[in-house]
Amino acid sequence: MKKIFCFISMFAIMACAFSQNYYNNGTTTARNREQKEQKGQKEQKHHREDHYNELEARRVVFGVTFGPTFNWMNWKNHKAAPVGYERSAHESVKLGLRYGVNLDVDLTKTKNYYVSTGILIEHTGGSLNFNDNIHLVDKTLDNANIDRKYKSIYFTIPTAITLKTPSFSRFIICGNIGLYHSFNLYSRYQSRFQIDPTARETDKETINYVTTDWSKDNEVALFKESVFAGLGFEYVIKRHLKGKLYVNYAQSLNNYFSKNAKNSRTKVQEKASIGTVEILFGLSF
Repeated sequence: MKKIFCFISMFAIMACAFSQNYYNNGTTTARNREQKEQKGQKEQKHHREDHYNELEARRVVFGVTFGPTFNWMNWKNHKAAPVGYERSAHESVKLGLRYGVNLDVDLTKTKNYYVSTGILIEHTGGSLNFNDNIHLVDKTLDNANIDRKYKSIYFTIPTAITLKTPSFSRFIICGNIGLYHSFNLYSRYQSRFQIDPTARETDKETINYVTTDWSKDNEVALFKESVFAGLGFEYVIKRHLKGKLYVNYAQSLNNYFSKNAKNSRTKVQEKASIGTVEILFGLSF
């Protein structure tokens, strides 16, 4: 009887152990299956990200860019302060345009660092207010107050370093810093001056101010060097096609005017720089 009881007890213990082992095996199998599915999903996601990163890792990327610019002039010659040079309050910010083709070259094979260049056309300008002599047909106005607008077109070659993050959800965050090397193609100016400073305030807009026609400006420097920096992002549309948006700030480093540009009344050389905020759209492929 004792043997039968011992046998039954051993059988019950073995049955419990087996059932526990079976349960553990089933749970482990289900857990392993779930882990495999999660691993597969992660691998697919990483495969998509690697696909976009592989597209981004192309050694040479061509593109087109275009967008509006907002330009203003800063007077640089402080010796001319008595002449009254300052940024004109009349349309002090000028709307311009920049467009052209660009080229990004990956020299490091790290998918993140690019040397950027291209060929751009830049329409820029600004305005200044100052005092100078005005020579009219029948008389000369001494120490006339002048608002003068300037417009120039430049052929520009940029050289820059562009940094790009790995893509996430098809977006790529970018930053760039570099130089614009610009050559003047054409410049012109328009003057608005006061004929009679003693005229009544109500007459100024009708008989006291004269606005000239636009004239060719031969006193603009041939070369303009500017430094620029900005941030932006790119979006992978499909395969090698990406849309992009950059916002840059640029500041010219040398004088806008040539050495021959002088105030006719004081003989002080005219010196000014151009500041620019640009919003550039583009496509790369």
